[in-house]
Amino acid sequence: MHARLLAFAATLLPLAAQASFDLDKVTPGRLGSTLSLGVRAAPANQLFLTMMSYGKGPTPISTFDPNDPRSIELGLELAGNWYVLATDAAGTATVNTSLPNDPVFHATVLYWQTATFPGTTRIVDRISNRVTTQLGTTATGALLPTTFSVSHAAPVLCWNRTRDAYQADLLVVSAAGTDLLSGRTLETQPGPAMVSPRGGFAHATLNDGRVLFTGGVDGTGAVVATCEIYNPTTNTFTLVAPMPGPRAGHAAATLPDGRVLVVGGTTVINDLLLAATNSLNTAALYNPATNTWSAAPAIGGRRLFPSLTQLNTGRMLVAGGIEVTVLFGVPVAVASTNRAQLYNPATNAWTAAANMPFGRAYHHDNQVVLGDGRVLLSGGVLVPDLLNAQNAAAIANADIYNPATNTWATTTMSVSRTSHAATRLSNGLVAVTGGATGLLATPTGLDMVSTFDPATNTWADLSNLNEERAAHGAVQMPDGTLLLISGSSAETVRF
Repeated sequence: MHARLLAFAATLLPLAAQASFDLDKVTPGRLGSTLSLGVRAAPANQLFLTMMSYGKGPTPISTFDPNDPRSIELGLELAGNWYVLATDAAGTATVNTSLPNDPVFHATVLYWQTATFPGTTRIVDRISNRVTTQLGTTATGALLPTTFSVSHAAPVLCWNRTRDAYQADLLVVSAAGTDLLSGRTLETQPGPAMVSPRGGFAHATLNDGRVLFTGGVDGTGAVVATCEIYNPTTNTFTLVAPMPGPRAGHAAATLPDGRVLVVGGTTVINDLLLAATNSLNTAALYNPATNTWSAAPAIGGRRLFPSLTQLNTGRMLVAGGIEVTVLFGVPVAVASTNRAQLYNPATNAWTAAANMPFGRAYHHDNQVVLGDGRVLLSGGVLVPDLLNAQNAAAIANADIYNPATNTWATTTMSVSRTSHAATRLSNGLVAVTGGATGLLATPTGLDMVSTFDPATNTWADLSNLNEERAAHGAVQMPDGTLLLISGSSAETVRF
């Protein structure tokens, strides 16, 4: 294996050159393709050394120049393969490296750094930041060599571009706490604490990039009305005005005008009968400009775990969920519903939308707005009734809503899924990863990677993840890598 890695190192020769001096990843490192790196703000028309290694160092520069007390963040085992390029008149350059199509290099991690030369009194002038790349075969998970400070279940991933506007960092938020993952180095550190730690919350990204977290359950199991906002500029959480009442198991989404709509949920979550009895049909609106809440018209029925989506028409679609019928304070009907409704912010009113082909719930984390404005809702569970809620089964139905025609189209995944992640990729495909199949009481984890093609409304099963993942967060990084996070680990996938 070691000999093959050294043979691979010999292929690390530049194909083209253009550069800048903040070193960043441009492509995801898919084997059989080209790995591209770029840097910004480098001195114009100056030579720079492109360095890579299998280790993070550090290595004192005094190894080369006794007059330089600085270090580089790399080892020297691949020093024979380092090479020189030059920046252009704008101080920019791109480094391209051809990667072999050999699965033996799957999950290989390489560390990169660049340094301009000569300096006025030293050999090395300026040194870039270090970048970590991971190589991988198509649609196959590769476990990252990093762990989080806490174990994350159903995490929310928030962009933070303060430290790195190009590759960006991610704040991972869950009931267990927060972690910050560097997009450049793929390393983690504990993140800022929420003011009021919670689980089972709903969240919405505001138009200015901040993220609103609403309600949920505190450490005692009580459903709360408190809300807070994560500000990526300051990397802090701040309490804001609470909702008019406590909610958990609800949905939240941002309107085009910047307000946030929350719908449904319950005021009790730790007991199924009580959750149904205390389920909500109410809705509320948060205005971040004034930090105030106001009532919105009620939705057509008590709903737990519906989906809520901003459409390209400016309206909001609430679909599915567990619908509860309460008679004389007793829930007499509890089942996954196929009902859908539209909220019009201009008229502050709800109207009926076409019903989904099938009832579903627990699909609120898997809604994807496609490039043409249609909405894909995949999987979830079918709750038959209150007595058999533990026998609720994952479903394979994946339905597509067209807001232009108020119609649904039906597709089917190859396996029933719930608690999976669905991510729209930059190429227009939707990547569906992991999840669980079977009954809620006895689920079977999945490591499957599948894609949905909106052009043909068809599904394809590809390779597998490194491990089974359910209730995980997923996001496509700026370099095209799909990043999956759950528990204390993360893995990457390339398409």
